[in-house]
Amino acid sequence: MHVSTKKLTVSAMLLAIAVILLYLGNVVESSTVFFLALAAFCTGIIQRKYGIKSGWVFWIANMLLGLIVIPQKLYMVTFAVFSLYILLTEMGWSCLCRRVDEKKRNRMFVILRLVIFNVMYLPLVFGMPKLFLGEALLLKAGDLLYPLLLVGGQLFLVLFDRAYVYFQGVIWERIRRAIKL
Repeated sequence: MHVSTKKLTVSAMLLAIAVILLYLGNVVESSTVFFLALAAFCTGIIQRKYGIKSGWVFWIANMLLGLIVIPQKLYMVTFAVFSLYILLTEMGWSCLCRRVDEKKRNRMFVILRLVIFNVMYLPLVFGMPKLFLGEALLLKAGDLLYPLLLVGGQLFLVLFDRAYVYFQGVIWERIRRAIKL
């Protein structure tokens, strides 16, 4: 497989930026989700620029490097889910663009994103609720725990998707033009 120097350089730089963001998520506890999401956006950049195969290779490299470097391994689970969601939705969009007419595409994409998110999110909610709330909050939430987590997760999905679309369309475009990629 032939990999161009530019592709390798851009991927390595984004990998370094993603790992720095992952590490910052460990250092700045109040902004962990923000930094994990930004690191996951790097995966989307590679996938959009170089294709699905490169996106998966980047994701694997990021996971391996993150597991070596990042002290808080539980954050890597969150990062893995964020990045995996981006990879799968980008793949889904590519498939929809090739096979579905424009009128149905957007509606089907919304449904696809909801399915992808909930397939990953629901097992985590029911299998590892401590991942989302501390022990004390789990006890206080009682019967409201699962409805709150389910509604909160769907709201987070909307926020995450909007942030990702804005990042790709506005912020990354400005950066890309400034560094002439």
